[in-house]
Amino acid sequence: MDWQRSVFIASMMLLAGCQTPTSHPAPAASPPVTMIYTCTDGETVHAIYPDTNTAVIVLQGHTHTLHVAISASGARYIGDGWQWWTKGMHDGMLAPLGAGETIASATGVTCQAP
Repeated sequence: MDWQRSVFIASMMLLAGCQTPTSHPAPAASPPVTMIYTCTDGETVHAIYPDTNTAVIVLQGHTHTLHVAISASGARYIGDGWQWWTKGMHDGMLAPLGAGETIASATGVTCQAP
């Protein structure tokens, strides 16, 4: 009986030695998505999406950083006096935010990326 116990303990020690902690490398950061939209008023919007919570838009040479906001559908970003609302990656709506607004009351313009 003693030899069986010794064999069992030795087997468990060997198995324990074979199990090494697994370390997973951190996922590589995805490169930011960049899109160029043409709007119905002739304006061009360059939109950069560095992560799922941020849109950086460039309008008339000025850069505006917007952050995700609640929306019923699509992705809506607000900040720096602008609302940028996209549905998919190809359709967008740009509207100015009035003082104190978190949802634009202005109609805005529609924009499309190729």
